[in-house]
Amino acid sequence: MSRTSKQRNGRAGRDRSAQHPADRDPADLAPSVDRAWADEFALEQRLLDVPGARIGDALVTVESHVAESGETAQEAFGDARAYARELADSEGAAPGPVGVTTATWAVLGLVGMVLSGWGFSAWLEEVPADISVGALVGGAFVLTSLGVLLLAPGVVLRALVSRLWVGAVLMAVPVMAMGVAMVLLPATAFQVPALPVLALGLLLVAVASVLGWFDHDQGDLVLAPGERPTGDSRVRLRLALVLPAATLVVLMLSWVVDLLL
Repeated sequence: MSRTSKQRNGRAGRDRSAQHPADRDPADLAPSVDRAWADEFALEQRLLDVPGARIGDALVTVESHVAESGETAQEAFGDARAYARELADSEGAAPGPVGVTTATWAVLGLVGMVLSGWGFSAWLEEVPADISVGALVGGAFVLTSLGVLLLAPGVVLRALVSRLWVGAVLMAVPVMAMGVAMVLLPATAFQVPALPVLALGLLLVAVASVLGWFDHDQGDLVLAPGERPTGDSRVRLRLALVLPAATLVVLMLSWVVDLLL
C-alpha cells in the first residue's frame, strides 16, 4: 500500500470517526479493511453481547494492522466470525437477557399497537371491539414468542441472520399462528366499547415510548478508542419515536382498509 493511499485512508478514517456514533456504521472505523469482513466481525461481536466500546477498539486495532502491514484482514486474522468469537472468549463477553426496562416497553408497545389498531378499526365501523377467543390465544402465543426473543436475544438473532429461510420462518410463525387461532376460534370472548380500547392502546404506546427514552441500555454504540458516548439524545429519541411511528402506520392502514371496504 502506497504512502499516499495510507494517508488518504487515514484521513477517511478520521472523517468517519468524527461522525456522531449513532450515524456511523461500525465498519467506518476500519476504512482499510474489507467491508464485508468488518461487517461480519461487528455483527458477530454484537450477537455475542460484546460492549460497543470493545467492538470499536477491536476494529481500530484491525485497521491499524491492515494499514501498516498491507495484509488483508482475512490474511492477518482469518475468518471474521471465528476471530470475533475468539476475541469474545479471550476477553470475556457478558451475554445475558435483555434488561427489565427493555422487556417492559417492548411488550407494552406491542400490546398498545394491537389495541390501538383494533379499537380504531371498530370505531371506524361504529361497532364495539370484539375480542375473540382466537385473538386471546394468538396474542398469548405472540407475547410468548417475544418473551423468548427478549430472554435469549443472541440465540434468536443468530438464527435470524444465519439462514434467510430460518429467519423468515421464525418471523412468520407467530403471525401465522395468531391468524390461524382467530379463524379456528372465532367465538367472541367479550365486547368492549371501541374508544376505550383505542385510548388504552395509545396510552400503552405512550408509556412504552417514555420507557424507551429512559432505556439507556439500548444506547450501546460502537465507539472509537477514547470516544465518549456524549449527545446520545438522538439515539434515545429514535427509540422513543419508533413505537408511535409504527402505531401511526397501523392506524393509517386501518383507515385505508375501512375506506376500501
